[in-house]
Amino acid sequence: MANNSDPDQQESQRQSIFEFRRSILIKIIIIIVLALIVLIGLALLVKIGLHLAIRQVTKLKRPIYYISGGSINNYILTKDHHLYASYNLVLESFNPNKMMPILYKKMEIKIMYENVELASGVIDAWRQHKREKREFKLDLVSHNVVLSEAVSGHLKLAKSLDQVVLDLELKSKIKYKIIGLLNSRYYHMKVSCVNVVSQFSNSSKGSHGSCNTFL
Repeated sequence: MANNSDPDQQESQRQSIFEFRRSILIKIIIIIVLALIVLIGLALLVKIGLHLAIRQVTKLKRPIYYISGGSINNYILTKDHHLYASYNLVLESFNPNKMMPILYKKMEIKIMYENVELASGVIDAWRQHKREKREFKLDLVSHNVVLSEAVSGHLKLAKSLDQVVLDLELKSKIKYKIIGLLNSRYYHMKVSCVNVVSQFSNSSKGSHGSCNTFL
């Protein structure tokens, strides 16, 4: 009896081992299939994300700037051509993008007159939401700025007319928030506001001027 049962027992053991190996193989195949499905899904998501990102990047719009008001106050021009003045200007910024906020690093501002820097300042880093309009009230100062005799003479003439034509230069690094955690590279932005008509404090008119944005 013992000898007759040995082959049956061995066959049963072989069958158990076979079933065990088959179940392991089936599990491995299922895991591989699921992993492939996940990878294919991730690849499709990445492809869709990149497609949307490329579409967004190709539609990047530059921010719009202009001067909407302000005046020149505390104006003093000495006989030896030293200038003292304060510039209270209203700078408007608009993000025309419908889908993308703009992230700014600090913005450097210069007020120029006939290629001479009269005043400068900085706007701290900030975020401009999509389609957002932002207003900045600039308070910049000329303190003991030395002018040439020619520039001083032109400025005196402008004061007699109650208005002067200035240039503003704005510089910053910006990037666009495209989708999710994906951002564009940083762009070097330069804004040039030329021929800004600026009024002195005793004028009934405000300062105004348009600007061009370059990336």
